[in-house]
Amino acid sequence: MAKNTQYQDKLQYNNTYNRNNYRSFSVRFNINNEADIIRWLEKQSGVKEYLSELIVADMKKKKGTKKTAAAKKKTAAKKK
Repeated sequence: MAKNTQYQDKLQYNNTYNRNNYRSFSVRFNINNEADIIRWLEKQSGVKEYLSELIVADMKKKKGTKKTAAAKKKTAAKKK
């Protein structure tokens, strides 16, 4: 059996590290039907950063909505 080269060892280490520490998502956009989205994303300085900021903002918005709904339920329960 042939011994791994230094490159193969490093590649294997990196692949294992990435598998254990990252989660990957892939998205495809149709160049005919979603060209406006493609152009918009291509204008961004970093797609990952842009999408991450949108997701965090949405999470905060939804979390705030849940707190508001919970507060309304609590207030309604006190009135009874």
